[in-house]
Amino acid sequence: MDHCLRNCDWSNMPDDVIRLLVKKLRFYPYHRKAAGACRDWYRITKEVHCSFKQNSIFLLLPYNNMTKTCAFYEIDGSKTYEFNLPKFHDKLVHGSSNGWVCVDDGNLNLSIINPLTGKEIELPYPSYAATEIEVLQRNQPADFFRDPYIRLSILTKFAVLGNPFSTTGFGFAAIMSSFNELFVCRLGDKDLTPIKVRDPDPSYYGTCRFLQDLLYFKGKLFAINSGQEVVIVDFDGSNCMARYVRGPNYQLGDRDGSPSRILSSTGLDDLRYYLVESSGKLLAIRRLGEHISDLEGAKTLCFEVFEFDECNETWNMIHGLGEQCVFLGQNASVSVSAVDIPGCRPNCIYFTEDFNNGYCECESQFQNDNGVFCLEDGTVEMFDISHSLSHWLSPSLWCQVNV
Repeated sequence: MDHCLRNCDWSNMPDDVIRLLVKKLRFYPYHRKAAGACRDWYRITKEVHCSFKQNSIFLLLPYNNMTKTCAFYEIDGSKTYEFNLPKFHDKLVHGSSNGWVCVDDGNLNLSIINPLTGKEIELPYPSYAATEIEVLQRNQPADFFRDPYIRLSILTKFAVLGNPFSTTGFGFAAIMSSFNELFVCRLGDKDLTPIKVRDPDPSYYGTCRFLQDLLYFKGKLFAINSGQEVVIVDFDGSNCMARYVRGPNYQLGDRDGSPSRILSSTGLDDLRYYLVESSGKLLAIRRLGEHISDLEGAKTLCFEVFEFDECNETWNMIHGLGEQCVFLGQNASVSVSAVDIPGCRPNCIYFTEDFNNGYCECESQFQNDNGVFCLEDGTVEMFDISHSLSHWLSPSLWCQVNV
């Protein structure tokens, strides 16, 4: 039977049969294999999976150093695919953006890798961190800076700005350092450039700190802290001009005493803020829940969503995402139409654990704080993922297809 199948002329199959087979190929790497068979297969694969290709989202589970594989989990939970990705071996994953994953090898080397194509781009290692490490290594064990806790403090979030291969503008941005400051760089730069912000107080001109998320939106870079302030960075050639605007959690007395809108009182802890573009709008999303412990992390219970008014530079709470769904975690936040992805639920927020200590301590299990939050009824449904690993060195990440 195998011999007969290998000698069949698959290129002469009827279009209806090819279309039926291609529809069964749910995961994008298999679309590429099918499209490469011949012109007819390419035409039909593109016809069937065009929209799915452009909006495909998958969950990249942590790298398994024993089998040297990564697993990609489908949104609808029907299957987990394993791929051999040697470039991820013994590396710490910092995050993902626009299909790229940022990794650190523990030897003062940063790079971004496309997990589907294997393409890799080296990034400059921050000079401040290299200097600190060089000084501290004199009094520390040789493997001190291979500890995940230490390496995670180097970079907490990154974003690809437009085309990362462009040499005319900034290609990457990152939140890094123990103060969670904002840095940018171009392809080929030897170091990262810190972003300085002109504060309403004319006596202050320094780096913006304690940031939690960043987003490239309509040619500008946005970054948010604990919700009281948002940094907007305008790019003018090789120059960056940054300023503060009020964040969605701005309240009376935070800055200049101006009245603020009243937020709903939940009695829950602020866990984190995110920025995401959804249907052409800039949204800030507030993650709320309960802190459990320094090692166990937190438990997410609900989310609040705010829309940015670009004219007045203010934030308004909204109560739904329509047909959109949002993916949050250690990745750059993503919003897509639920109609385009099989198994996705509209008006929902898919979230994963992004509490660093939590996944460094996790052994042979999926992180605890993950699931789907429905904005319509306020319920949280946890993922049920069984994936055998010897150690969770890195977080699970939402990745968007980009080839």
